[in-house]
Amino acid sequence: MLKIDKIRKAQNPVFYVIDYLWGGFASLGAVCFFIAVWQVASEAYGPLILPEPAAVFSKACEILKNFAANDLVLSLKRALAGTFLALFAGICSGLAAGYFKSLRAFLNPLITVLLSTPPIVWIVLAIFWFHFGDTSVLFTVVIVVAPMTFASAAQAMASVSAEYTELFDSYKSSFFKKLRYLYAPHLIERLLPAIYVAVSNGAKVLVMAELLGANDGIGAKIAEARVNIDTVEVMAYVCLAIAFTALFDYLVTKPLQILLMPWSR
Repeated sequence: MLKIDKIRKAQNPVFYVIDYLWGGFASLGAVCFFIAVWQVASEAYGPLILPEPAAVFSKACEILKNFAANDLVLSLKRALAGTFLALFAGICSGLAAGYFKSLRAFLNPLITVLLSTPPIVWIVLAIFWFHFGDTSVLFTVVIVVAPMTFASAAQAMASVSAEYTELFDSYKSSFFKKLRYLYAPHLIERLLPAIYVAVSNGAKVLVMAELLGANDGIGAKIAEARVNIDTVEVMAYVCLAIAFTALFDYLVTKPLQILLMPWSR
């Protein structure tokens, strides 16, 4: 980033695009290093324990070619629906709890219980309550992810500077000015990382819930591959789940940080 007298100089939009893409080379280097270590470990322990990266990536490409038959679309829909519901419920309730201290004191014990309960417990309970299918999977994702988002949103709202709030009030600023210049910059900086964490955890919980509480989806395919002792297929589905989460971070979270948080650059 070019600066003059420690002040950022405005650049052509193409510069920001190139700067953003160039920043991905560091992550690409880390991925290549991980693949190299993976190859060495595969040669040391054998393909049954840890298959070679080439075989796993080839299988992943086959799965992508037949994405509808391999339930990728179904799992993606469940992940989007469950994560959206969890984010909506967690952020709305968290912001309200952060603003109203009495509400935060009332909800904190419940959130503590939800955060301390292992996800596997919710999966088992969801099977008892909703049986196998979409409802049990969505319930598990929401009940696990929403408390995490609630905690982040509540902490973000509660940490808004009282001095700045008093300053805006002293000038009798309107609610929209306070929202734009005080609350929005403060909350966005803290909620964007929380959203990425919520999506990552939602993907992990989704696969676990499908593995134990559904007859279809990526989790069910992994369970089927486990029965057939097909390590290559298991690793292929795992790599696809990781790739989808990484793409969300690179194509959604990072661009939003650049657009909404220019000071962080």
